[in-house]
Amino acid sequence: MSFIEAIFNVIRNKTLNAVGVERDLMRLIQDKDISRVQSVMQNRDICVSDAIKEYNPETHDVMKRPDKPRKNKQPYKVEKLPRRRQVYINEVELFFLLGNPISWKPSLDIESKDEAFDAYMQFLKDTRFNTTMRQAKRLAGAETESAKVYHIYNDGGKPAVKVLVISKSKGYTLRPLFDQYENMIAFGYGYFLKEGDRTIEHFDIQTPNFIYRCKRANIGWDVTPVENPTGKINVIYYRQDKAWAGTERRCDREEMIDSKAADTNNYFADPKIKATTDVIKSLADPDTVGQVIQLTNKENSLIDYMTPPEYSSMKESEKIDLNSSILFDSFTPDFSFENMKGLGTLSGEALKRAMILGFIKRDNLKEIYDILVDREKNLILAIMMNVTHIHLRKKIEKLSIEHEFAEPFNEDVQGKWAAVGKAYQDGIISLEQAVNMLAIADNRQEEIKRILDERQVMNREKGE
Repeated sequence: MSFIEAIFNVIRNKTLNAVGVERDLMRLIQDKDISRVQSVMQNRDICVSDAIKEYNPETHDVMKRPDKPRKNKQPYKVEKLPRRRQVYINEVELFFLLGNPISWKPSLDIESKDEAFDAYMQFLKDTRFNTTMRQAKRLAGAETESAKVYHIYNDGGKPAVKVLVISKSKGYTLRPLFDQYENMIAFGYGYFLKEGDRTIEHFDIQTPNFIYRCKRANIGWDVTPVENPTGKINVIYYRQDKAWAGTERRCDREEMIDSKAADTNNYFADPKIKATTDVIKSLADPDTVGQVIQLTNKENSLIDYMTPPEYSSMKESEKIDLNSSILFDSFTPDFSFENMKGLGTLSGEALKRAMILGFIKRDNLKEIYDILVDREKNLILAIMMNVTHIHLRKKIEKLSIEHEFAEPFNEDVQGKWAAVGKAYQDGIISLEQAVNMLAIADNRQEEIKRILDERQVMNREKGE
């Protein structure tokens, strides 16, 4: 029996034991009906496309303003002035959640698990976890969804891992599949590859047991199953609301007001003169105004410059209200230069209170990303145990790791360090616990040993 036949036998047995949508999925894959598989999976393309349109200033509604027709002249080109409000709100949201890297710490039993934890931290560094995390969060805030694919491959006879951040704007279609308890059953992602003179559609389906490499053929699909060594779906799917959700109409209104105000400024930018007919006839050249103008009718003759209409207080008030309401409704602090000048002397809790909107939104986002980061940690440990660090399997199995989203402002980090140091000096916590809570040493065990050695030297010198 061939390898592929053996795999489909496994699929057949799993189909008999599976229930609901999972059983249907396995049958469709077995029948190589990948188009039906795609239809079964979650499809959010419309919502994602709308978010991408709003995120890109060049595709805002204000860019569709029609030019004004003029009699016997070319149409008057109106101003189209989009803003990057959505980008600003998304970047501020990213700053509050991931402005500083996520911190990791092992369980208290450091001595027996330190080697495994160091290997874990090195894995994060090698796969650029902090960078890919920021990329995935930025794309999710802009498009409402993104994913990180952990691609396992053979690098010169050694197992290697590459992390790929994918989204619709990067040319991928994302198709997750969940059960009624929101457990991910499978994850599919489509893309196109150039093969010779042809562009071929591909669609990969990840399940805990197998990864199915699907490629569109002349008729139907070619499906190549590959055994999944980790026992987990090697994808982290990020989904959230648009960072600017709820402010769409106000953002559009602000752009329209700016554009119409610019049209008015353009119209009155060059001096314009109003004059009666007799004055115009007295001019040598009606297109220019001489230095001396003779008025033939003292009572009715008129010549004067036209002045642009004043920017009404109502418009100015609306502009201010739009600016504040867009930021307030999206829970986004105002980081403008004028606002930041008044915050220059604040630090710690005072700064946190001044930026309370950002921290409220940060806590709401942690409800989503805290679960996803924990799932990614478990996936990384599974990859290490089964692929890259098999020799540390027993230690990794016992390893317990916790994560914490770092404070966005460094002052708070320094305050935490001071609090940990004081707790240690007061005898409330041990040296091991203090080093573990600070999480700034590359090798905690060596750092503890170094501190103890220095303390012994100091005590010896005092004794002498």
